[in-house]
Amino acid sequence: MYDRLFEKGRIGNVDIKNRLVMTPMGTNLAELDGTAGPAMLAYFEARARGGCGLIMPEICRVNEATGAGMFRQLAATSDRHIPSLAKLAGTVHKYGSKIFIQLHHPGREGVSALIGGQPCVSASDRMCNVSKQETRPMGIDEIHELVGQFGDAALRCKKAGIDGVELHCAHGYLLQQFLSPYTNMRTDEYGGSFDNRMRLVLEIIEDIRRKCGDDYVLGCRVSVDEFLSTIGVEEDYIHIKDGIKIVKALEAAGIDFIDVSCALYETGLMAIEPISFAQGWRKPFIKAVKDVVGIPVIAVSAIREPAAAEELLDDEVVDFVGMGRPWLADPEWGRKVQEGRESELKKCISCLRCFETLMGLNAQGLPLECAVNPLTCNEKRYGELEPDTVGHRVVVVGGGPGGMMAAETLAKRGVKVTLMDRQESLGGTVNLAKRPPLKERMEWIADYYRDSFARLGVEVQLGKEASPENIAALEPDAVVLATGSRAVFPKSIPGVDGKNVYTVEEVLTGKADIAGKSVAMIGAGLTGLEVGEFLGEKGCKVAFVDMLKQAGANAYRNNVLDVMSRLGKMDVEWELGHTLKEITADGVVIENVDNKEEKKIAADAVVLSLGYSSDRSLKDALEEKGLVVCLVGSAIKDGTIAPATKSGYEVGANLFRKPEPSFVVTGDELSNFAKVSHMRGQEGIYLAYLTDPAAVAKVLPAPLEPFAVPVVTVSACHIKEPTFADNYYEAILGVYCTYKGQVGLYPISLLLGGPGAEMATQLGRDNSAIPKKLGAEFYIRKGENDKVTCNVSRRGAELLNIEMQLGSYNHPLTHALYQSPVPGKVTAGSGYYFHFDRLPDENGKFKFTNTGLIRNVCNYTYDAWTPGYVNRLEIKSSIDDPWGCLPINTIVGGAYAENNLLITSLEYLEDVEPEALMLKVIPAWYDQTAFMKGGIK
Repeated sequence: MYDRLFEKGRIGNVDIKNRLVMTPMGTNLAELDGTAGPAMLAYFEARARGGCGLIMPEICRVNEATGAGMFRQLAATSDRHIPSLAKLAGTVHKYGSKIFIQLHHPGREGVSALIGGQPCVSASDRMCNVSKQETRPMGIDEIHELVGQFGDAALRCKKAGIDGVELHCAHGYLLQQFLSPYTNMRTDEYGGSFDNRMRLVLEIIEDIRRKCGDDYVLGCRVSVDEFLSTIGVEEDYIHIKDGIKIVKALEAAGIDFIDVSCALYETGLMAIEPISFAQGWRKPFIKAVKDVVGIPVIAVSAIREPAAAEELLDDEVVDFVGMGRPWLADPEWGRKVQEGRESELKKCISCLRCFETLMGLNAQGLPLECAVNPLTCNEKRYGELEPDTVGHRVVVVGGGPGGMMAAETLAKRGVKVTLMDRQESLGGTVNLAKRPPLKERMEWIADYYRDSFARLGVEVQLGKEASPENIAALEPDAVVLATGSRAVFPKSIPGVDGKNVYTVEEVLTGKADIAGKSVAMIGAGLTGLEVGEFLGEKGCKVAFVDMLKQAGANAYRNNVLDVMSRLGKMDVEWELGHTLKEITADGVVIENVDNKEEKKIAADAVVLSLGYSSDRSLKDALEEKGLVVCLVGSAIKDGTIAPATKSGYEVGANLFRKPEPSFVVTGDELSNFAKVSHMRGQEGIYLAYLTDPAAVAKVLPAPLEPFAVPVVTVSACHIKEPTFADNYYEAILGVYCTYKGQVGLYPISLLLGGPGAEMATQLGRDNSAIPKKLGAEFYIRKGENDKVTCNVSRRGAELLNIEMQLGSYNHPLTHALYQSPVPGKVTAGSGYYFHFDRLPDENGKFKFTNTGLIRNVCNYTYDAWTPGYVNRLEIKSSIDDPWGCLPINTIVGGAYAENNLLITSLEYLEDVEPEALMLKVIPAWYDQTAFMKGGIK
């Protein structure tokens, strides 16, 4: 079955084991210096092991000055990148798969902040209407330089053992900006005529051939139709006839394959298809290309199932089937299909959670998320499941995405699982989500788990109300509550109990018989819009009411545009920027949020789509029976499929695992608070990395708030001439945070060693909330070839291991974080601390009192500052020292410095409740075990 999919293929001189291609898609997994670290290697290894014939990783940067497309992006701008590209190639080749790298420049679709705040570059000065970044045309010298940079990047890929490269001439990026008359309005040799608009790409092809040879595989990804007429553009742009002309010119220039795509950012709905697009919808324009070229054609076409992929090959539409998101949802897609296990496929539902998080988490340096597969981009972090060798029994209450994921994960570990749900079928709220028009694929979620539970032996009890009594009767070792959420039904609204008022659930299940009636839809979020479309198809006239002034304001843009494109053809009315005041028998009274004017909207029925609140009704009753209860999904916080499945996996993976120890801080060590001090002759290393925001939230006490980017700083210094002690060494682990908008550093832990350490603890480094530890052993050495090494240990346990090569940062962000220091410059800094007294009460029991937040202000005067490229950073925890509580996501960079630190003032900011504070600042009082696996090489 599917014989064509698993035929061997050939592109140029590269043999490929099957016709399956994982097309490029950003992940935010690369290190900040553009290298492929352990997380990225693990991610692509899973797809190679899972049967993909050809893997094309994400966009690869070729230009450092203006070419950054993402915060964390693969790069080939320096020979330093060759070793990591070689590791990537070796990882993929290990499973018989091949790898091509996609060379990329974003042009006007970039982000100014990623290139130092300068304007983005393009063929002309036309700004992208989506990214909305200031844009300038490239100069001739810049264009010539860029040609060489593409060629140099390709050569580095060849030296690294990469099998081929692809030029990204699609999706509105820079090369397409030169190809398209819509974005190229130049009047020189790179604009105007078709030949002039082709010139840049053809010169790049020529340069790559000159540097890499004619036998090195080279292809182009091309948007053969920009579809700009779909958004009302009347100017000239790339239509399919132009796209065909482009690919023929590229073939004539000697490339080895064409990767067919379409659209640009402004028409992103066509490039990043939501759930409404049919599998294979691109066949007509892909076939138009296939019919005119003699080189292999790769193309994506929203393919999710193997039958649709095989059809593209049978109909000679493509030579290789490109897929992106299906490989996120199931890294074993190829192997499962080849082995006849199609029912085991975890299929992509086209919900666009991946793209939403790719863009939304970019600034935080976090990877994308997949709604149906929480292991995606977390392969390294999560690792292998730990088998349950005891024979535990767990009851999971709730058959929605979170409950099903928890049940499957526990069963994979060998736990005996019973899943109970009051509904007659698995799916939870997914059973509602699949009912609006064109959302049938949501059923795939429950289909997958039905098959999985049968294979794993999960006992499923449907149509059964879970009660404390029948749960306890099963004698479980733990209960997972995935009871979801309930619709918000505000009793304070007059008329809300009327017979003409319905919930979303009543509408979608058919309990509300309102077909053909006029409806006031209260709530214009994505759910409200989809239910409005559902009613529109049943002949209803729908008036949308929402206090926000934008429909679908909190949903992902492409999903909103998709449903809005169909609502625009229906009989709908918009009352945005209005709140609901009253429901009457014949309509609703609403109020304008700006001028408070009231108006009445006539309606036969009123549907409330005001969100959901968590349902935890069983929790207290179960705990009273002495049962261990874990919450997952919307039972914790109402949300979407992705956080539900993630929490389900994490509970399933960690339940019954032996916790790792935290550490203990004695009262004696927390008896003093900060004083003004001067630390002269400070010499050592400073570095920064990005961590998990969830880890920051766990260690950061209120009223401090996380900084927008989860930055952790590490310093290890020799303090030679402090004013308050003999010379000593210290290492500080800190996290960036804000207080009422002001940025500062919150120290998580302080290690001290050397002659003056004890004196320093009592006099100069006595900030109350820092868990200080004496007796640390320091080794800091600046050796030959500008190599710096650092090792910090305590009680025989290594906590910090650093290797840094002086000369350059891992990422330009480092310079900004440290305020661009140079010898002779003075920079300012501030840190946040908590003061508290530990006093006995009338019974002699010690309690923390008089607690307050303090900010210190300090100046750094630099005698030396040398940028450092961090080759190795390991931060570990021991039973005494939880230094690994902030996991390393990606390294920002470091420096070797000599400076004088003057703490100039202390400012008391506000009182803080001791009970709320202590759970954060004394790690012995709370569990950090989820974040104690820090440290990467």
